[in-house]
Amino acid sequence: MEFKTLGAGRGLGWMGHGWSLVKGQLGIWVLLVVIYLVLEIVLQLIPFLGGLVAALISPGLVAGMFLAARYADEGKTVDVNLLFQPLMGERTRGPLLTLGAMAIVFSILVALVLMAMLGDAMKGLSMSEGAGSAEAEMALASGMMGMGMGGMLLIMLLVVVYSMAMWFAAPLVLFAGLVPIEAMKLSFKAVLANWLPVLVFGLLIFVLGIVASIPLLLGWLLLMPVLFAAMYVSYKDVFDVPDEGAAALEQPGMASSVMKM
Repeated sequence: MEFKTLGAGRGLGWMGHGWSLVKGQLGIWVLLVVIYLVLEIVLQLIPFLGGLVAALISPGLVAGMFLAARYADEGKTVDVNLLFQPLMGERTRGPLLTLGAMAIVFSILVALVLMAMLGDAMKGLSMSEGAGSAEAEMALASGMMGMGMGGMLLIMLLVVVYSMAMWFAAPLVLFAGLVPIEAMKLSFKAVLANWLPVLVFGLLIFVLGIVASIPLLLGWLLLMPVLFAAMYVSYKDVFDVPDEGAAALEQPGMASSVMKM
């Protein structure tokens, strides 16, 4: 499956097109976001198991938002059922849950790096207590700071690589029918090739996020639908998805549309 390399300005275009998809049915989009957030928050309140379930189903819910954006793009009515449809479909449920499992593995990996950093810090602290001179203590402190910076850089690198792999993973599973590993690999390559528009898009999100946070975070109820729709637009733009040729998602009793790749 091929993808395009776009100019930096397309990052701004994604946001504008995302708003155009949302504004016609803004009420239902806000409701979708409220349901999404409430579900995530409630699950997080359940000790241990709730967080795992939230991480497991999150890619499926994100895919539901992409599906809602596809409906809006095709001039169809967006409804609440679309949020859960990818997790209910026999073809998409397993792969999307697998993406969620990979998110859990990533979280464990980051936790292990943090634990290693903490272990090194405690070891250095123990050694500094037994040091016989100020120079030795300063050398140990400098070494600990270096290890801490190195660990943080490693975590940042892991987060960036993971984010790139997940950017298009859910829609590639949902619309293109790719298996999770292939979807993540292709997503990483596509984002790497389009790092300029993705960077512009990310900077725009940062600025809009600050503005949305001013009125008690209530602005996020409007910004999040636009972000999900803009992410769909970025997928459609990068992978040059045509407007015609949609096929029905394999879910009895629920009409949907999935592009043939």
